[in-house]
Amino acid sequence: MSDHLWHKADVVGRRGLLGGAAALAAALALPTPTATALAAGGPRLKLPAPTGPHDVGTVSLHLVDRRRRDPWKAAGARELMISIWYPAARGLGGRYRPAPWMTTRALARYRTMTTEGLRQTAARLDLGEVDISLDGVGFPLTHAREGVPVRAGLRCPVVLYSPGAGEPRAVGTTLVEDLASRGFVVVTIDHPHDAWAVEFPGGRVERDLPPLDKDGAQTAVKVRVADTRSVLDALAALAAGRNPDAARRSLPAGLAGCLDLDRIGMFGHSLGGATTGQSMAHDTRIRAGLDLDGHVIPTVSIAPPMPPEKAAELVGQVATRIGERPFMIMSSAGKGPDELGALMAGFWSHLRGWRRFVSLKGSTHASYTDDKQLIHQLAAAKVIPAALTEPVGTIAPGRCTAAQRAYIAAFFDRCLREHDARLLDGPSAKYPEIVFFPST
Repeated sequence: MSDHLWHKADVVGRRGLLGGAAALAAALALPTPTATALAAGGPRLKLPAPTGPHDVGTVSLHLVDRRRRDPWKAAGARELMISIWYPAARGLGGRYRPAPWMTTRALARYRTMTTEGLRQTAARLDLGEVDISLDGVGFPLTHAREGVPVRAGLRCPVVLYSPGAGEPRAVGTTLVEDLASRGFVVVTIDHPHDAWAVEFPGGRVERDLPPLDKDGAQTAVKVRVADTRSVLDALAALAAGRNPDAARRSLPAGLAGCLDLDRIGMFGHSLGGATTGQSMAHDTRIRAGLDLDGHVIPTVSIAPPMPPEKAAELVGQVATRIGERPFMIMSSAGKGPDELGALMAGFWSHLRGWRRFVSLKGSTHASYTDDKQLIHQLAAAKVIPAALTEPVGTIAPGRCTAAQRAYIAAFFDRCLREHDARLLDGPSAKYPEIVFFPST
């Protein structure tokens, strides 16, 4: 296995393997959004506004797949939480409340777990005594309204999103909201017991649990692939007029009719990128995939250390199963496939369909999450030392987000809408931070 930074994030963390927020932050030397205690209250953190022409709505669903046992439990069906983000009817926003970035009890868990992670980061950077606390920080509201009707007359491509190891689905909101504002329906997936906290209706919180077995990342990806297929089945039920929510809670008007399940894509960050590749390999309903700075991980168990040539062979088989469907990779720090080890090079070299490999200069692994925006805001408010922005990259937050949003949208426009995404033809003067790598 590669010793690249974002591979460590996915295999070194939680209780020795998959990383809860505090351990993951320590393994990456990455602070999650947090703040020193403030006497008169702290800053209100914000997410950048979406750039598309549509207002955005959202709704959360509790899914129960009774065909699957939860692998972390002795008994009981596998349960998931998802959020659906969609173009919303105009002029109705005032009647519906803005959705929070994270639910109340999940955020409380977030505050507790991430404080220690940031303390460890400050200690590693020799910043001296820093009294770190999440008290006083106002976490963001999203730009989406809960339950607002869908904008009439739209049939929208559907894009799934899977977060990194140990992460909740909320960490990709900056990218997800923007896609929805451009006319996509985006479904974000929580993976319970992998994520450090998932809050279900009624306030029940399922926390991260130890790895299922010694194979760790391989097993986690298998579970995530099964989760993804459960979500696709639930969307099919929804499009057919059934309510897949476990409690049959009301759904936004027009939601079922706007889903175009003949045009499904998927993207994910880190382990979510690995989940994207493997989900495409196992389910032909997904027509296009985009990996944000994540390895494609074999689901076949090999006793460590895995020889590089064997790793390349296994991930090559994943690429072969994807076939002619398009796949794009966005890496960090300007690095290409040959710099990222046998897993990525092996996968990339075996892709047979349309493909692109681009990298964002000045970025790090964490630049592909909401942390990029929130950490810089805390530093600007002098809540945390400026040195703590280094782990989320040197690229300016605005430039970072703009480039990611543009290239992600261009990919799904091209692959799901057949729009001419010339941005993907080669380097652009508008986004000089993006490096293209040869696709032949």
